[in-house]
Amino acid sequence: MDYDERRIFIRSRAAFALSMIIYTLVFFSGLFLQNFVFVDYAQIIISIFLVIAGFFVNLLFGIPGFWISTALTIVQIFIYTSAFSSRHSSNMLVLVGLALLSFLINTIFEFFIVRVGDRIDKLGKKYSDEKARRISFETSAMVTQNMATRPGTIVRHEDIADKTGYAEAVETSRYIALDPLTTLPNRHMINEHADIKILDYKQAYREAADKGTMCDIHPIYAIYLTVADPVRFSQSNGHIVVDLFIQTMAHRLREAADSKDFVGRIANNEFAIITTRLKDDTEVLLYAIEIAKALNEETDGNFFAGIAQYPRDAMFAGELIQHAEAAMYDAVNEDTDAKIYEPKAGEARCSFLEDLAIDEIKVLFDKAFENNEIFMVYQPRFDAERNLTGFEAFVRWDCPGHGTVDTKDFLFYVEKTGHIYALGELTLRQSFEMLALINAIDPKLSMTNNLSTTQLHTPDLQVDLLTLADEAGCDLHNVIIDIPSDGATINLSEIQNTLDAFASSGITMSLDNFGRGYSSLNSIPLLPISLVKLDGHFTSDLKEGTAQDVLTRSMISLLKELDIPVDATNVSSAQQFEKLRDYGCTYFQGTYLYEPIPKDRVIDYIKNYKNN
Repeated sequence: MDYDERRIFIRSRAAFALSMIIYTLVFFSGLFLQNFVFVDYAQIIISIFLVIAGFFVNLLFGIPGFWISTALTIVQIFIYTSAFSSRHSSNMLVLVGLALLSFLINTIFEFFIVRVGDRIDKLGKKYSDEKARRISFETSAMVTQNMATRPGTIVRHEDIADKTGYAEAVETSRYIALDPLTTLPNRHMINEHADIKILDYKQAYREAADKGTMCDIHPIYAIYLTVADPVRFSQSNGHIVVDLFIQTMAHRLREAADSKDFVGRIANNEFAIITTRLKDDTEVLLYAIEIAKALNEETDGNFFAGIAQYPRDAMFAGELIQHAEAAMYDAVNEDTDAKIYEPKAGEARCSFLEDLAIDEIKVLFDKAFENNEIFMVYQPRFDAERNLTGFEAFVRWDCPGHGTVDTKDFLFYVEKTGHIYALGELTLRQSFEMLALINAIDPKLSMTNNLSTTQLHTPDLQVDLLTLADEAGCDLHNVIIDIPSDGATINLSEIQNTLDAFASSGITMSLDNFGRGYSSLNSIPLLPISLVKLDGHFTSDLKEGTAQDVLTRSMISLLKELDIPVDATNVSSAQQFEKLRDYGCTYFQGTYLYEPIPKDRVIDYIKNYKNN
């Protein structure tokens, strides 16, 4: 018998067996009762009851129910025929007729069900094939569009030493954007898509702020999914079984997700969905639970989802996906289908700005610029021998009545209101002027300036920056521009002229915040950089033998082989400094070495340093 679960109401095999036993006992009890009831109409009523019972068994239990009810009906016909041959009762002919009617009804019904089921299966397969074709077409079109405006770059590191050959060292190339196993967008495309959506979100807020209107754009949600199935993913099953399961999961996930959402594969059995359709946590949580349950039903696995939201939970794409992954692990630990990201102590943004309307924040920033509440501080940078090599400029805001505002919150709202351009001009102007004063004392010291992804995609950035540097009279060879690792490779063709202008002018470019979020070593050859800055969160816990310690050491070693110096940031202890120095870091900065210095104390600090 074909135990087809799709056409059986009671899918548990134990419940199915118990139901069949009860039906069989009831059936034979009816036949037994007919032998002791001598009233004709009572026997007919019992036979009608058995006909109805057989029909419901056929209806509820599919093909197995049909065969069991048919077998019992044949037994029933045999008993009635034997009784008629011995008694020649006309009532027995009626009972035989009812049994034959039961057999006929069940046969016709089962034939109809089988035909309808086959038809439904064909329609379902046709729909699934058509949806798969459409998904494949949409994915190919999306990849083609992205790749058309997304050239990579290959950097010949032997040309970097003189800091003049960047333009010639950059060659157009492309790299694979699809996961080869599932043909879904890979991790880099997921990260890129999220970055593009974040840029669109910021642009919408800036336009709304300029017009003085409310911005009703939906937040950006990242849903991180995984399957926790130790049996399927054990090595004993082999790679072929695992690959087939991942391919099936990818297909089912794309079918379960809304066609407007971006679905990709992170790695192994982990996938991500980027959506901007949903308004709040409730909607996206229900959506994630619905997807997880659909996957659980289709593939009989244990699927879990983690959810993070931009702008609430993250400031850039890598952090958004990272926090969604953290929420997914919380869902696994709590054995729940889906979980919203919950910041750990000290991670959540807690600012008075959250309680203000966007127009109020805009007015507050206007006053901050007018009253010089925004200023720069400069943190010294040292080499492995603790020799001073330069400074990095950081922006601060002292808001009356609120004190020093957390820089992370401050920068987040500056981008939302569109003040990021005014802030960028202020920070570059002041840091270039300070660099000119510093180089008057020591012409070898450098100044590092940070650029946001929004600034990096500003068309006139190179002109504005070079003009400010010329007005300040600083040496461009001592200028270091930090390029954010998240978003730096988004629509690279749009910023290629900017990078070429920086390269040809002698400006040094470094890859900032490396190790945060989903920054990858693959981004190293995509940009004309000559320095990599390790994120402080990545190097904060370097206990011997831990995965983070091994990864840090391996990454520094690989960068050294590529002749790219490594700058360790946020160094907060002697142990951390010594370990990173032993691993091969070239430059160091952090509170252990020296706190950021106000501008009016920088010159005195340099003089005292030289005297000592």
